[in-house]
Amino acid sequence: MDNGGGSPKDHYTIGEVVERLKPEFPTLSVSKIRYLERRRLINLNRTRGGYRLFTEQDVELLRYILKLQEEEYLPLKVIKKRIEGGAPLSSLSKDSAGDLSRVLEERTYTAEELADSLDVEVRFVEELISVGVIGRGGELTQRDKEIARLALEMAKYSIQPRHLRGIMAAVDREAALFKQVLNPELRSGDEKRVQEAMEKARHLAAVDSRMKELMMAGVIESFDPRSSS
Repeated sequence: MDNGGGSPKDHYTIGEVVERLKPEFPTLSVSKIRYLERRRLINLNRTRGGYRLFTEQDVELLRYILKLQEEEYLPLKVIKKRIEGGAPLSSLSKDSAGDLSRVLEERTYTAEELADSLDVEVRFVEELISVGVIGRGGELTQRDKEIARLALEMAKYSIQPRHLRGIMAAVDREAALFKQVLNPELRSGDEKRVQEAMEKARHLAAVDSRMKELMMAGVIESFDPRSSS
């Protein structure tokens, strides 16, 4: 959509946004966007008359939210946490429009920056690095920030970074198993087969995560002393 000269507009109305995204999300409506705003997933500027104004970044954020809903079936509270844990929207330029998730993935941190973003001591981040929980690719990414945030939540229950070494070791064992199963496709040299193998790996990871969640839930039920009475 442009303003008649072929260049992107500075702002869009809610109706224009619906028209623009409708081909990708046929069920999108004005009321759906208003609902997302009420849930504070998007924060819009308004005219003096109260009309909503969308920037290019707002449109891409909305696209990102809708994709997470339709492709990953994530609830809004999870999507909101993912957005809040990511790079500030002010860091996105119009050149990056079209793939907010890619921009978030490409964000990297120093140990100090990651610690500051989570309001923790650098030592906590360094401990996570030392036990191999984050920074395994040689740099600290947005994914590492989310892992560190979850590790910080566990630390509230006296589960420290050193305790996570066993969890990471289990992840490595499971990943090795998946790789062994998919190795013929991964080493085929055929781009299409490699891509399919990576999709299978992600699916296996999702199935594995869900299975462990259910197994853990069963084990935790046994903690309750009332269950044996």
